[in-house]
Amino acid sequence: MTKHTRPLTRSLAIWTLSPVHVGCGEVYEPSGFVIHEGLLHVLDPADLADSLSDDERKRLTATAKQPEPIGAIQRFFRDGAARFAELATQQVAVAGDLAREYATKAGRPTHRDPGGEPTYNLFPIARTAFRPFDGTPYLPGSSLKGSIRTAWLNHLNANSPLNPAERADRQGAARSLEQRLLGYAAGQFENDPFRHLALADAHPEDDSTPPPTRVLYAISKKKRPPRDDERPSPELKVFLETIPEALPASFLGEMRFGPSATIPWEALCDACNGFYRPQLEAELQHPVLGALLDSEWARLIYRLLGEELDELMAARQGFLLRVGRHSGAESVTLGGLRNIKILGPRVDGKQTSDFRPATTEKRYASLTRSGNSGLLPFGWIWVDACDDRHRHLSDAVQQQLASRSGLLREAHQDRLLRLREKQAQRAATAATIVSEKQARAVAARAEAEAEAKRQCELALMNPDLRRIEEFKTDFAARAKQLRGKQENANAVFHAKAKALARDAAAWPQAERRAAADAIEHWLPQVVKVDIKDERRKLKLAALRAP
Repeated sequence: MTKHTRPLTRSLAIWTLSPVHVGCGEVYEPSGFVIHEGLLHVLDPADLADSLSDDERKRLTATAKQPEPIGAIQRFFRDGAARFAELATQQVAVAGDLAREYATKAGRPTHRDPGGEPTYNLFPIARTAFRPFDGTPYLPGSSLKGSIRTAWLNHLNANSPLNPAERADRQGAARSLEQRLLGYAAGQFENDPFRHLALADAHPEDDSTPPPTRVLYAISKKKRPPRDDERPSPELKVFLETIPEALPASFLGEMRFGPSATIPWEALCDACNGFYRPQLEAELQHPVLGALLDSEWARLIYRLLGEELDELMAARQGFLLRVGRHSGAESVTLGGLRNIKILGPRVDGKQTSDFRPATTEKRYASLTRSGNSGLLPFGWIWVDACDDRHRHLSDAVQQQLASRSGLLREAHQDRLLRLREKQAQRAATAATIVSEKQARAVAARAEAEAEAKRQCELALMNPDLRRIEEFKTDFAARAKQLRGKQENANAVFHAKAKALARDAAAWPQAERRAAADAIEHWLPQVVKVDIKDERRKLKLAALRAP
């Protein structure tokens, strides 16, 4: 094999050919989303909590304490789906049948056991791998590298059987075979040639619209025609978030060959295409399941494999891979060595099984619950590393894929724009609320400080001046309450003015003058009086006299 004398990096553009779901161990929590108008709306717990009224919080808390809270909680979110959808931080397209199932079955028991215990459909929706900081899907480098490794091992093995030692050690056979094919001894992982081949995580291009995702059914179909007396398989309720098919150059990554790399790019392309292309063609041409595929999609992929992709493969400008869940056992095992465990019927309460070179069923992505047509296989991608000389071929493939996914991508882009507008509006509203709250807090502190200062000043005053300041404070507060209006004469505040004028007559001259000024300023703002008459009746001139 060729050993590189310096690191070599190849830029990769990855196109989805069929729906892809790369498991990440995360699900959309039932209390963290609602489904409304064909979309799954992801909710932020803080936004949700802020939107609930006190009555709703009490009701939800009481519901959670019930012996069987699941149904009631599901109904709470389902019934409020339209309102809660306005709080969405992310939106995901949902298969129409699944949206209808959520609307009619969320919160209702699917069945009850003999003891009457209900079982609910929790609508567990497994997420495809995503970036935690913005929810954007990506393709992990480990997933890509694992698929490449399988193809390379298959290339090295060339359909050969296990050797006698490997057959004797059934449990360790896979590890021993891998070490033999890759040429390193047990425990000497540093000699594994794939340690010198690095695959970066593949992300959408910076500043581009992130690719959409879509929640579909994952359903199983038998590879053989049903027998006349055979009962149909029970309905499956597996929901997966997927990256849709036919997204051109939606993810960018790179492959780095270290200085000691021994696996050449050209051989790697041949190995991957030699392993995965026959499997894809076999799916398209399957005598039973081929008829259930989305016919338009199947024609598109079949045409690409016979034309542009075929030329790109021959020129080693990229390669097919199959990644993620439900790729099928055949895509993760080596030709000539497949020994796949097949579950049989239960006999005397025990599960039977046997081992075969091929599976008896395949899992497909479906927009409908029944999955009687329009199916798509999981996990097919094209890894493109095209040079300028072959760019026309790559562009032609992208155009054909884009024509299939155009409406889906446009709808996704429109949703993103509307969602960002709503988020900007909510952020602006939240900022205004915070600003107003801060302003109120500042005003309250200033008011408290002013009151504290006033109290200190009052404490330093003599009783007469303190009485005058209290009079001013009371009249100012009453004037604020009246908002420009006045109360009738001879009521409470008129009486306060009369009492101050009467008592001030015995005060020293400075305090008398201050009392007269306070009465003349504040009395007409609060009480309906003729101030000229009041000056005379309250003897304000006498209060001001030396």
